[in-house]
Amino acid sequence: MVPRQLYLPSASGSIQRMQEFTRKCVASALATLAALFSIHSYAIDCEDDEIDSRAVVNGWGFDRTNHRFLSESQAGITPDNLQSLKLQWVYALPDTDAPRFNPLITPDTVFVTDGSGGVYALDRSTGCEKWRHSIDSTVRTALRKVVSGEDELLVFGTLDGDLIALDLQNGSKVWKVRLHPHPKAMLSGSAVDHEGIIYQPVSSWEVAWALNPFYGCCTFRGAVVAVSAADGEIVWRGYTIEEEPKLTRERLLLPDQYGPSGAPVWSQPTLDLERRRLYVGTGQNYSSPATNTSDAILAFDLETGALVWKQQMLANDAWNLACIGGMRMNCPEERGDDLDFGAPPILVEVDGRDFLLAGQKGGRVYALDPDRDGALIWTRKAGAGGKAGGIHFAMAVNASRGVLYVPISDRGLGSLLGTSNDGEPNPSLQALDIPTGRPLWMTPAPGDCMENREGSEPRPMDDCFRGFSAAVTATERLVVAPALDGYLRIFDANSGEQIWEFNTAIEYDAVNGGKAQGGALDLGGAVMSDGQLFIPSGYSLFGQMGGNAFMVFGIEE
Repeated sequence: MVPRQLYLPSASGSIQRMQEFTRKCVASALATLAALFSIHSYAIDCEDDEIDSRAVVNGWGFDRTNHRFLSESQAGITPDNLQSLKLQWVYALPDTDAPRFNPLITPDTVFVTDGSGGVYALDRSTGCEKWRHSIDSTVRTALRKVVSGEDELLVFGTLDGDLIALDLQNGSKVWKVRLHPHPKAMLSGSAVDHEGIIYQPVSSWEVAWALNPFYGCCTFRGAVVAVSAADGEIVWRGYTIEEEPKLTRERLLLPDQYGPSGAPVWSQPTLDLERRRLYVGTGQNYSSPATNTSDAILAFDLETGALVWKQQMLANDAWNLACIGGMRMNCPEERGDDLDFGAPPILVEVDGRDFLLAGQKGGRVYALDPDRDGALIWTRKAGAGGKAGGIHFAMAVNASRGVLYVPISDRGLGSLLGTSNDGEPNPSLQALDIPTGRPLWMTPAPGDCMENREGSEPRPMDDCFRGFSAAVTATERLVVAPALDGYLRIFDANSGEQIWEFNTAIEYDAVNGGKAQGGALDLGGAVMSDGQLFIPSGYSLFGQMGGNAFMVFGIEE
Protein backbone atom coordinates (compact mmCIF):
# COMPACT_ATOMS: atom_id res chain seq x y z
CA MET A 1 0.00 0.00 0.00
CA VAL A 2 1.05 3.57 -0.61
CA PRO A 3 1.45 5.25 2.81
CA ARG A 4 -1.20 7.76 3.89
CA GLN A 5 1.40 10.52 3.72
CA LEU A 6 4.71 10.53 1.87
CA TYR A 7 8.09 11.58 3.20
CA LEU A 8 11.23 11.43 1.09
CA PRO A 9 14.71 10.78 2.48
CA SER A 10 16.71 13.98 2.92
CA ALA A 11 19.89 14.08 0.87
CA SER A 12 22.22 16.33 -1.10
CA GLY A 13 23.96 16.43 -4.48
CA SER A 14 22.73 13.79 -6.89
CA ILE A 15 20.11 12.63 -4.41
CA GLN A 16 18.64 16.11 -4.39
CA ARG A 17 18.42 16.02 -8.18
CA MET A 18 16.66 12.68 -7.93
CA GLN A 19 14.22 14.15 -5.43
CA GLU A 20 13.47 17.10 -7.70
CA PHE A 21 12.70 14.70 -10.53
CA THR A 22 10.48 12.66 -8.25
CA ARG A 23 8.68 15.79 -7.04
CA LYS A 24 7.68 16.62 -10.59
CA CYS A 25 6.51 13.06 -11.25
CA VAL A 26 4.42 12.75 -8.12
CA ALA A 27 3.48 16.35 -7.38
CA SER A 28 0.00 15.41 -6.30
CA ALA A 29 1.24 12.58 -4.08
CA LEU A 30 3.50 15.03 -2.30
CA ALA A 31 0.72 17.53 -1.64
CA THR A 32 0.71 16.52 1.99
CA LEU A 33 4.29 17.75 2.31
CA ALA A 34 3.19 21.26 1.37
CA ALA A 35 2.51 23.84 4.04
CA LEU A 36 0.03 22.41 6.53
CA PHE A 37 -2.67 24.44 8.17
CA SER A 38 -1.16 26.84 10.65
CA ILE A 39 -4.01 26.49 13.14
CA HIS A 40 -3.44 26.97 16.84
CA SER A 41 -5.86 25.73 19.42
CA TYR A 42 -7.49 28.23 21.74
CA ALA A 43 -9.96 25.77 23.17
CA ILE A 44 -11.96 26.79 26.20
CA ASP A 45 -11.16 24.68 29.22
CA CYS A 46 -14.13 22.79 30.60
CA GLU A 47 -15.47 23.85 33.97
CA ASP A 48 -16.01 20.18 34.76
CA ASP A 49 -13.14 18.02 33.51
CA GLU A 50 -14.36 14.70 34.90
CA ILE A 51 -14.58 11.88 32.36
CA ASP A 52 -17.09 9.05 32.30
CA SER A 53 -14.65 6.46 31.04
CA ARG A 54 -17.10 3.83 29.83
CA ALA A 55 -16.20 3.31 26.16
CA VAL A 56 -19.31 3.33 23.99
CA VAL A 57 -17.50 3.15 20.63
CA ASN A 58 -13.96 1.79 20.77
CA GLY A 59 -11.50 1.14 17.96
CA TRP A 60 -11.47 1.12 14.17
CA GLY A 61 -13.86 -1.82 13.80
CA PHE A 62 -16.03 -0.94 16.86
CA ASP A 63 -15.51 -4.50 18.17
CA ARG A 64 -12.85 -7.22 18.09
CA THR A 65 -14.31 -8.78 14.93
CA ASN A 66 -14.50 -5.52 12.90
CA HIS A 67 -18.25 -5.48 12.24
CA ARG A 68 -18.49 -1.64 12.24
CA PHE A 69 -22.11 -2.14 13.28
CA LEU A 70 -23.97 -0.09 15.89
CA SER A 71 -27.47 -0.92 17.08
CA GLU A 72 -30.05 1.83 16.81
CA SER A 73 -30.13 2.01 20.59
CA GLN A 74 -26.37 2.64 20.58
CA ALA A 75 -26.36 5.07 17.70
CA GLY A 76 -29.53 6.97 18.65
CA ILE A 77 -29.91 7.88 14.96
CA THR A 78 -32.67 6.20 12.96
CA PRO A 79 -34.64 6.80 9.76
CA ASP A 80 -37.37 8.25 11.99
CA ASN A 81 -35.23 11.09 13.39
CA LEU A 82 -32.58 11.41 10.68
CA GLN A 83 -33.96 14.64 9.24
CA SER A 84 -33.34 16.26 12.63
CA LEU A 85 -29.61 15.51 12.42
CA LYS A 86 -27.88 18.92 12.54
CA LEU A 87 -24.32 20.18 12.90
CA GLN A 88 -23.64 21.00 16.58
CA TRP A 89 -19.99 22.11 16.71
CA VAL A 90 -16.70 21.94 14.81
CA TYR A 91 -13.18 21.72 16.23
CA ALA A 92 -10.23 22.99 14.15
CA LEU A 93 -7.52 20.33 14.38
CA PRO A 94 -4.12 22.06 14.50
CA ASP A 95 -1.28 21.41 12.07
CA THR A 96 -2.98 19.07 9.62
CA ASP A 97 -4.83 18.95 6.34
CA ALA A 98 -5.38 15.20 6.50
CA PRO A 99 -6.75 13.94 9.85
CA ARG A 100 -6.13 10.20 10.06
CA PHE A 101 -7.50 8.99 13.40
CA ASN A 102 -10.65 7.33 14.66
CA PRO A 103 -11.99 8.95 17.85
CA LEU A 104 -12.71 7.17 21.10
CA ILE A 105 -16.21 7.95 22.38
CA THR A 106 -17.38 7.77 26.00
CA PRO A 107 -20.73 9.00 27.38
CA ASP A 108 -19.42 12.54 27.93
CA THR A 109 -16.07 12.78 26.11
CA VAL A 110 -14.58 12.41 22.64
CA PHE A 111 -10.82 11.86 22.24
CA VAL A 112 -9.13 13.25 19.09
CA THR A 113 -5.65 14.08 17.78
CA ASP A 114 -4.07 16.73 15.54
CA GLY A 115 -1.22 16.65 13.02
CA SER A 116 1.69 17.39 15.33
CA GLY A 117 1.18 15.00 18.22
CA GLY A 118 -1.54 16.72 20.22
CA VAL A 119 -4.05 14.41 21.90
CA TYR A 120 -7.24 16.02 23.24
CA ALA A 121 -10.12 15.03 25.49
CA LEU A 122 -13.11 17.16 24.46
CA ASP A 123 -16.54 17.51 25.99
CA ARG A 124 -19.14 15.89 23.73
CA SER A 125 -21.68 18.65 24.20
CA THR A 126 -19.56 21.76 23.68
CA GLY A 127 -16.08 20.82 22.43
CA CYS A 128 -14.43 22.40 25.48
CA GLU A 129 -11.10 20.87 26.45
CA LYS A 130 -10.77 18.55 29.46
CA TRP A 131 -7.09 17.80 28.90
CA ARG A 132 -4.41 17.72 26.21
CA HIS A 133 -1.09 15.89 25.86
CA SER A 134 1.73 16.23 23.31
CA ILE A 135 3.58 13.12 22.15
CA ASP A 136 6.09 14.63 19.64
CA SER A 137 4.87 12.43 16.79
CA THR A 138 1.78 11.99 14.63
CA VAL A 139 -0.99 9.62 15.70
CA ARG A 140 -2.03 7.35 12.80
CA THR A 141 -4.49 4.92 14.39
CA ALA A 142 -7.76 4.74 16.23
CA LEU A 143 -7.67 5.91 19.83
CA ARG A 144 -8.52 2.85 21.91
CA LYS A 145 -9.52 2.39 25.53
CA VAL A 146 -7.71 -0.54 27.16
CA VAL A 147 -8.26 -1.71 30.74
CA SER A 148 -5.32 -3.11 32.69
CA GLY A 149 -6.22 -4.03 36.26
CA GLU A 150 -7.52 -0.81 37.78
CA ASP A 151 -5.85 1.34 35.11
CA GLU A 152 -7.86 2.79 32.23
CA LEU A 153 -5.58 3.55 29.29
CA LEU A 154 -5.86 5.51 26.06
CA VAL A 155 -3.73 3.56 23.56
CA PHE A 156 -2.64 4.54 20.04
CA GLY A 157 0.19 4.13 17.51
CA THR A 158 2.42 6.72 15.87
CA LEU A 159 4.26 7.60 12.69
CA ASP A 160 7.54 6.79 14.46
CA GLY A 161 6.53 3.22 15.24
CA ASP A 162 5.73 3.75 18.93
CA LEU A 163 2.75 2.35 20.82
CA ILE A 164 1.77 4.79 23.57
CA ALA A 165 -0.54 4.50 26.56
CA LEU A 166 -1.89 7.57 28.37
CA ASP A 167 -3.97 7.75 31.51
CA LEU A 168 -7.47 8.15 30.12
CA GLN A 169 -8.58 10.45 32.94
CA ASN A 170 -5.80 13.05 32.80
CA GLY A 171 -3.67 12.39 29.70
CA SER A 172 -0.42 11.65 31.54
CA LYS A 173 1.93 9.14 29.89
CA VAL A 174 1.88 5.64 31.37
CA TRP A 175 4.25 3.88 28.97
CA LYS A 176 5.73 4.05 25.48
CA VAL A 177 7.33 1.22 23.49
CA ARG A 178 8.83 0.85 20.02
CA LEU A 179 7.43 -2.33 18.52
CA HIS A 180 9.64 -3.15 15.56
CA PRO A 181 13.44 -3.17 15.13
CA HIS A 182 13.33 -1.67 11.62
CA PRO A 183 14.10 2.09 11.53
CA LYS A 184 11.37 2.76 8.92
CA ALA A 185 8.59 0.97 10.82
CA MET A 186 5.39 2.88 11.64
CA LEU A 187 2.02 2.09 13.21
CA SER A 188 -0.88 2.81 10.91
CA GLY A 189 -3.26 -0.06 11.61
CA SER A 190 -5.26 0.14 14.83
CA ALA A 191 -4.95 -2.19 17.80
CA VAL A 192 -7.33 -4.63 19.45
CA ASP A 193 -7.01 -6.01 22.96
CA HIS A 194 -8.14 -8.95 25.08
CA GLU A 195 -7.46 -9.91 28.70
CA GLY A 196 -4.65 -7.44 29.21
CA ILE A 197 -2.87 -8.05 25.89
CA ILE A 198 -2.82 -5.47 23.08
CA TYR A 199 -2.39 -6.74 19.51
CA GLN A 200 -0.83 -4.05 17.32
CA PRO A 201 -0.08 -4.33 13.57
CA VAL A 202 3.04 -2.76 12.06
CA SER A 203 3.57 -1.18 8.63
CA SER A 204 6.42 0.87 7.16
CA TRP A 205 7.62 3.93 5.25
CA GLU A 206 10.17 1.86 3.35
CA VAL A 207 7.86 1.70 0.32
CA ALA A 208 8.50 5.45 -0.10
CA TRP A 209 12.22 5.40 0.77
CA ALA A 210 12.72 3.05 -2.16
CA LEU A 211 12.35 6.12 -4.42
CA ASN A 212 15.93 6.96 -3.49
CA PRO A 213 18.30 4.91 -5.68
CA PHE A 214 20.95 5.36 -2.99
CA TYR A 215 18.79 3.49 -0.47
CA GLY A 216 19.46 -0.22 -0.07
CA CYS A 217 15.96 -1.57 -0.68
CA CYS A 218 14.38 -3.35 1.15
CA THR A 219 14.54 -5.05 4.55
CA PHE A 220 11.30 -4.34 6.42
CA ARG A 221 8.94 -7.23 7.25
CA GLY A 222 5.34 -6.61 8.32
CA ALA A 223 4.34 -7.81 11.75
CA VAL A 224 1.78 -8.07 14.51
CA VAL A 225 3.04 -7.50 18.05
CA ALA A 226 1.42 -8.64 21.29
CA VAL A 227 2.04 -6.15 24.10
CA SER A 228 1.28 -6.27 27.82
CA ALA A 229 -1.18 -3.50 28.67
CA ALA A 230 0.24 -3.34 32.19
CA ASP A 231 3.72 -2.12 31.28
CA GLY A 232 4.16 -2.11 27.49
CA GLU A 233 6.41 -5.19 27.49
CA ILE A 234 6.44 -7.15 24.22
CA VAL A 235 4.95 -10.64 24.65
CA TRP A 236 5.53 -11.85 21.09
CA ARG A 237 6.14 -10.54 17.59
CA GLY A 238 4.78 -12.43 14.60
CA TYR A 239 6.19 -11.58 11.18
CA THR A 240 4.21 -11.69 7.95
CA ILE A 241 7.35 -12.94 6.18
CA GLU A 242 9.03 -15.64 8.21
CA GLU A 243 12.28 -15.56 6.19
CA GLU A 244 14.69 -12.76 7.09
CA PRO A 245 15.77 -10.57 4.16
CA LYS A 246 19.12 -11.36 2.56
CA LEU A 247 21.31 -9.94 -0.17
CA THR A 248 19.69 -10.46 -3.58
CA ARG A 249 21.72 -8.19 -5.85
CA GLU A 250 25.12 -6.56 -5.54
CA ARG A 251 25.47 -3.17 -7.23
CA LEU A 252 28.70 -1.41 -8.07
CA LEU A 253 27.89 2.28 -7.55
CA LEU A 254 24.60 1.96 -5.65
CA PRO A 255 23.73 0.17 -2.41
CA ASP A 256 22.99 -3.53 -2.65
CA GLN A 257 19.42 -4.81 -2.81
CA TYR A 258 17.70 -7.15 -0.37
CA GLY A 259 14.61 -9.29 -0.08
CA PRO A 260 12.08 -10.58 0.60
CA SER A 261 10.45 -7.59 2.25
CA GLY A 262 7.15 -5.80 2.76
CA ALA A 263 3.76 -7.43 3.38
CA PRO A 264 2.88 -4.70 5.92
CA VAL A 265 -0.30 -4.78 8.00
CA TRP A 266 -2.27 -1.56 7.53
CA SER A 267 -5.50 -2.38 9.35
CA GLN A 268 -6.95 -3.55 12.63
CA PRO A 269 -6.55 -7.30 13.31
CA THR A 270 -9.55 -9.54 13.94
CA LEU A 271 -9.71 -11.67 17.08
CA ASP A 272 -11.19 -15.17 16.93
CA LEU A 273 -11.44 -16.19 20.57
CA GLU A 274 -13.09 -19.53 19.80
CA ARG A 275 -10.23 -20.75 17.62
CA ARG A 276 -7.60 -18.68 19.46
CA ARG A 277 -6.55 -17.02 16.25
CA LEU A 278 -5.73 -13.48 15.13
CA TYR A 279 -6.42 -12.60 11.48
CA VAL A 280 -4.76 -9.84 9.45
CA GLY A 281 -4.70 -8.69 5.86
CA THR A 282 -1.33 -7.85 4.31
CA GLY A 283 0.03 -5.48 1.68
CA GLN A 284 2.36 -5.99 -1.24
CA ASN A 285 6.01 -6.98 -1.16
CA TYR A 286 8.50 -4.10 -1.39
CA SER A 287 11.29 -5.99 -3.16
CA SER A 288 11.95 -9.25 -4.98
CA PRO A 289 11.46 -12.08 -4.47
CA ALA A 290 7.70 -11.92 -3.97
CA THR A 291 6.41 -14.11 -1.16
CA ASN A 292 3.22 -16.12 -0.67
CA THR A 293 2.19 -13.99 2.32
CA SER A 294 1.76 -10.66 0.54
CA ASP A 295 -1.77 -9.55 -0.46
CA ALA A 296 -3.00 -12.32 1.79
CA ILE A 297 -5.11 -13.13 4.83
CA LEU A 298 -2.95 -14.61 7.60
CA ALA A 299 -3.90 -16.39 10.82
CA PHE A 300 -1.60 -16.14 13.85
CA ASP A 301 -1.78 -18.16 17.05
CA LEU A 302 -3.14 -15.85 19.75
CA GLU A 303 -0.80 -17.15 22.48
CA THR A 304 2.49 -17.53 20.60
CA GLY A 305 2.31 -15.40 17.45
CA ALA A 306 3.14 -18.42 15.27
CA LEU A 307 1.78 -18.27 11.72
CA VAL A 308 -0.97 -20.93 11.55
CA TRP A 309 -2.24 -20.56 7.99
CA LYS A 310 -2.14 -18.21 5.01
CA GLN A 311 -4.35 -17.61 2.00
CA GLN A 312 -2.83 -15.43 -0.70
CA MET A 313 -5.29 -13.65 -3.00
CA LEU A 314 -2.83 -12.06 -5.43
CA ALA A 315 0.61 -13.46 -6.21
CA ASN A 316 3.69 -11.53 -7.39
CA ASP A 317 2.50 -8.10 -6.25
CA ALA A 318 5.92 -6.63 -5.46
CA TRP A 319 5.91 -2.85 -5.85
CA ASN A 320 7.30 0.34 -4.35
CA LEU A 321 7.38 4.00 -5.32
CA ALA A 322 10.54 3.50 -7.36
CA CYS A 323 8.32 1.84 -9.97
CA ILE A 324 7.05 5.25 -11.12
CA GLY A 325 8.86 7.81 -13.23
CA GLY A 326 12.20 7.20 -14.89
CA MET A 327 14.50 6.27 -11.98
CA ARG A 328 13.47 2.69 -11.25
CA MET A 329 16.64 1.30 -9.72
CA ASN A 330 14.77 -0.08 -6.68
CA CYS A 331 11.64 -1.23 -8.52
CA PRO A 332 11.25 -5.02 -8.07
CA GLU A 333 11.25 -7.18 -11.16
CA GLU A 334 7.60 -8.20 -10.63
CA ARG A 335 6.41 -4.55 -10.86
CA GLY A 336 3.05 -5.35 -9.30
CA ASP A 337 -0.01 -3.14 -8.88
CA ASP A 338 -0.10 -2.45 -5.09
CA LEU A 339 -3.48 -4.14 -4.59
CA ASP A 340 -3.24 -5.06 -0.94
CA PHE A 341 -5.69 -5.48 1.92
CA GLY A 342 -6.16 -2.08 3.55
CA ALA A 343 -9.53 -2.98 5.08
CA PRO A 344 -9.62 -5.21 8.18
CA PRO A 345 -10.99 -8.76 7.87
CA ILE A 346 -14.47 -9.30 9.34
CA LEU A 347 -15.41 -12.43 11.31
CA VAL A 348 -19.17 -12.99 11.32
CA GLU A 349 -21.59 -15.83 12.02
CA VAL A 350 -24.62 -16.21 9.75
CA ASP A 351 -27.08 -19.11 10.04
CA GLY A 352 -24.72 -21.04 12.30
CA ARG A 353 -21.70 -20.75 10.01
CA ASP A 354 -18.65 -18.52 10.44
CA PHE A 355 -17.36 -16.42 7.56
CA LEU A 356 -14.15 -14.44 7.35
CA LEU A 357 -14.81 -11.56 4.94
CA ALA A 358 -12.02 -9.59 3.29
CA GLY A 359 -12.11 -6.68 0.85
CA GLN A 360 -9.11 -5.92 -1.38
CA LYS A 361 -7.98 -2.77 -3.16
CA GLY A 362 -8.29 -4.75 -6.38
CA GLY A 363 -12.07 -4.49 -5.95
CA ARG A 364 -12.70 -8.09 -4.91
CA VAL A 365 -14.56 -9.36 -1.85
CA TYR A 366 -13.60 -12.77 -0.46
CA ALA A 367 -15.44 -15.06 1.95
CA LEU A 368 -13.11 -17.54 3.67
CA ASP A 369 -13.77 -20.51 5.95
CA PRO A 370 -11.91 -20.11 9.27
CA ASP A 371 -12.49 -23.81 10.04
CA ARG A 372 -10.62 -24.90 6.90
CA ASP A 373 -7.48 -22.78 7.09
CA GLY A 374 -9.10 -19.91 5.22
CA ALA A 375 -10.36 -21.95 2.27
CA LEU A 376 -12.27 -19.83 -0.24
CA ILE A 377 -16.07 -20.03 0.03
CA TRP A 378 -16.86 -17.41 -2.62
CA THR A 379 -15.45 -14.31 -4.23
CA ARG A 380 -17.09 -11.40 -6.02
CA LYS A 381 -15.60 -8.66 -8.17
CA ALA A 382 -17.36 -5.52 -6.85
CA GLY A 383 -15.21 -2.83 -8.47
CA ALA A 384 -12.44 -2.22 -10.97
CA GLY A 385 -9.98 -1.57 -8.16
CA GLY A 386 -6.71 0.32 -8.09
CA LYS A 387 -4.05 1.74 -5.82
CA ALA A 388 -6.68 3.90 -4.09
CA GLY A 389 -9.29 1.10 -4.05
CA GLY A 390 -11.45 -0.81 -4.87
CA ILE A 391 -12.20 -1.52 -1.28
CA HIS A 392 -9.97 0.73 0.78
CA PHE A 393 -10.49 1.23 4.51
CA ALA A 394 -13.37 -0.87 5.89
CA MET A 395 -16.59 -2.69 5.10
CA ALA A 396 -19.46 -3.24 7.58
CA VAL A 397 -21.89 -6.06 8.33
CA ASN A 398 -25.35 -6.60 9.73
CA ALA A 399 -24.96 -10.13 11.12
CA SER A 400 -28.64 -10.64 11.96
CA ARG A 401 -29.63 -9.95 8.35
CA GLY A 402 -26.57 -11.61 6.85
CA VAL A 403 -25.62 -8.54 4.81
CA LEU A 404 -22.19 -7.10 3.98
CA TYR A 405 -21.92 -3.42 2.98
CA VAL A 406 -19.10 -2.68 0.56
CA PRO A 407 -17.81 0.83 -0.29
CA ILE A 408 -16.07 1.11 -3.66
CA SER A 409 -13.69 3.97 -4.41
CA ASP A 410 -12.42 3.04 -7.90
CA ARG A 411 -10.59 6.33 -8.01
CA GLY A 412 -8.07 6.15 -10.81
CA LEU A 413 -4.68 7.69 -10.08
CA GLY A 414 -3.79 7.84 -13.78
CA SER A 415 -0.22 8.80 -14.61
CA LEU A 416 0.48 9.74 -11.01
CA LEU A 417 1.19 6.20 -9.80
CA GLY A 418 0.20 4.15 -12.82
CA THR A 419 -3.25 2.86 -13.65
CA SER A 420 -4.13 -0.52 -12.17
CA ASN A 421 -7.90 -0.51 -12.65
CA ASP A 422 -9.29 -3.80 -13.97
CA GLY A 423 -12.39 -2.93 -15.99
CA GLU A 424 -14.71 0.04 -15.96
CA PRO A 425 -14.57 2.01 -12.67
CA ASN A 426 -17.68 1.55 -10.54
CA PRO A 427 -17.58 3.98 -7.58
CA SER A 428 -20.55 2.80 -5.55
CA LEU A 429 -22.01 1.44 -2.32
CA GLN A 430 -23.06 -2.19 -2.49
CA ALA A 431 -24.83 -4.77 -0.33
CA LEU A 432 -23.94 -8.47 -0.63
CA ASP A 433 -25.57 -11.57 0.82
CA ILE A 434 -22.95 -13.01 3.18
CA PRO A 435 -23.65 -16.76 2.70
CA THR A 436 -23.52 -16.59 -1.10
CA GLY A 437 -21.92 -13.30 -2.17
CA ARG A 438 -25.03 -12.55 -4.19
CA PRO A 439 -25.57 -8.81 -4.80
CA LEU A 440 -28.62 -7.37 -3.05
CA TRP A 441 -28.36 -3.79 -4.28
CA MET A 442 -25.85 -1.37 -5.75
CA THR A 443 -26.02 2.45 -5.57
CA PRO A 444 -23.66 4.43 -7.81
CA ALA A 445 -21.74 7.16 -6.00
CA PRO A 446 -23.78 10.39 -6.25
CA GLY A 447 -22.32 13.77 -7.14
CA ASP A 448 -20.64 15.19 -10.21
CA CYS A 449 -17.69 17.15 -8.73
CA MET A 450 -18.62 20.15 -10.87
CA GLU A 451 -17.98 23.69 -9.68
CA ASN A 452 -20.85 26.03 -10.46
CA ARG A 453 -19.81 29.68 -10.40
CA GLU A 454 -22.28 32.42 -11.05
CA GLY A 455 -21.89 33.83 -14.57
CA SER A 456 -19.69 30.98 -15.85
CA GLU A 457 -20.07 27.47 -17.19
CA PRO A 458 -19.77 24.57 -14.71
CA ARG A 459 -16.29 23.05 -14.67
CA PRO A 460 -14.76 19.96 -13.05
CA MET A 461 -13.11 20.49 -9.67
CA ASP A 462 -9.48 19.35 -9.73
CA ASP A 463 -9.44 18.13 -6.12
CA CYS A 464 -12.88 16.49 -6.05
CA PHE A 465 -13.52 12.81 -6.72
CA ARG A 466 -16.56 10.56 -6.61
CA GLY A 467 -16.54 7.29 -4.73
CA PHE A 468 -16.47 5.76 -1.27
CA SER A 469 -12.96 5.21 0.09
CA ALA A 470 -13.65 5.77 3.79
CA ALA A 471 -14.87 3.10 6.18
CA VAL A 472 -18.66 2.67 6.26
CA THR A 473 -20.83 2.28 9.37
CA ALA A 474 -24.05 0.28 9.60
CA THR A 475 -27.09 0.13 11.86
CA GLU A 476 -30.22 -2.03 11.45
CA ARG A 477 -31.69 0.39 8.91
CA LEU A 478 -28.92 2.81 7.91
CA VAL A 479 -25.52 2.78 6.20
CA VAL A 480 -23.34 5.84 6.71
CA ALA A 481 -20.96 6.21 3.75
CA PRO A 482 -18.70 9.30 3.71
CA ALA A 483 -17.60 10.25 0.20
CA LEU A 484 -14.44 11.59 -1.44
CA ASP A 485 -16.35 14.64 -2.70
CA GLY A 486 -16.77 15.80 0.91
CA TYR A 487 -20.41 14.79 1.28
CA LEU A 488 -21.48 12.84 4.33
CA ARG A 489 -24.17 10.52 2.96
CA ILE A 490 -26.58 8.14 4.66
CA PHE A 491 -28.42 5.36 2.83
CA ASP A 492 -31.34 3.05 3.52
CA ALA A 493 -29.77 -0.28 4.50
CA ASN A 494 -32.53 -2.30 2.84
CA SER A 495 -32.74 -0.57 -0.53
CA GLY A 496 -29.57 1.50 -0.95
CA GLU A 497 -31.58 4.68 -1.45
CA GLN A 498 -29.85 7.84 -0.27
CA ILE A 499 -31.96 9.50 2.41
CA TRP A 500 -29.67 12.21 3.88
CA GLU A 501 -26.58 14.20 2.92
CA PHE A 502 -24.43 17.07 4.19
CA ASN A 503 -21.64 18.87 2.35
CA THR A 504 -18.73 19.04 4.82
CA ALA A 505 -16.26 20.65 2.38
CA ILE A 506 -16.79 24.26 3.46
CA GLU A 507 -15.37 26.63 6.08
CA TYR A 508 -16.67 26.69 9.65
CA ASP A 509 -16.32 28.78 12.77
CA ALA A 510 -14.45 26.55 15.21
CA VAL A 511 -15.22 26.23 18.91
CA ASN A 512 -11.48 26.50 19.65
CA GLY A 513 -11.13 29.78 17.77
CA GLY A 514 -10.54 30.69 14.14
CA LYS A 515 -11.77 28.71 11.18
CA ALA A 516 -11.91 25.03 10.34
CA GLN A 517 -11.97 23.76 6.77
CA GLY A 518 -13.77 20.63 5.63
CA GLY A 519 -12.71 18.52 2.67
CA ALA A 520 -12.64 14.98 1.32
CA LEU A 521 -14.02 12.28 3.62
CA ASP A 522 -11.66 9.33 3.79
CA LEU A 523 -10.10 6.75 6.16
CA GLY A 524 -12.01 6.06 9.37
CA GLY A 525 -15.49 7.22 8.47
CA ALA A 526 -18.23 8.13 10.93
CA VAL A 527 -18.86 7.11 14.54
CA MET A 528 -22.31 7.39 16.16
CA SER A 529 -23.37 7.37 19.79
CA ASP A 530 -26.55 8.35 21.62
CA GLY A 531 -27.89 10.67 18.93
CA GLN A 532 -24.55 12.18 17.91
CA LEU A 533 -22.36 11.56 14.85
CA PHE A 534 -18.60 12.30 14.84
CA ILE A 535 -16.39 12.58 11.77
CA PRO A 536 -13.10 14.26 10.71
CA SER A 537 -13.33 16.09 7.38
CA GLY A 538 -10.38 16.68 5.04
CA TYR A 539 -7.83 14.37 3.43
CA SER A 540 -5.29 15.91 1.09
CA LEU A 541 -3.45 12.80 -0.09
CA PHE A 542 -3.06 12.51 -3.87
CA GLY A 543 -4.68 15.82 -4.69
CA GLN A 544 -7.87 15.34 -2.70
CA MET A 545 -9.52 18.19 -0.77
CA GLY A 546 -7.56 18.86 2.40
CA GLY A 547 -9.17 19.93 5.64
CA ASN A 548 -8.85 20.02 9.41
CA ALA A 549 -12.44 19.96 10.67
CA PHE A 550 -13.56 17.55 13.38
CA MET A 551 -17.34 17.71 13.07
CA VAL A 552 -20.03 16.74 15.56
CA PHE A 553 -23.65 16.34 14.51
CA GLY A 554 -26.61 15.69 16.80
CA ILE A 555 -30.32 14.96 16.75
CA GLU A 556 -32.15 18.17 17.61
CA GLU A 557 -35.62 17.82 19.06
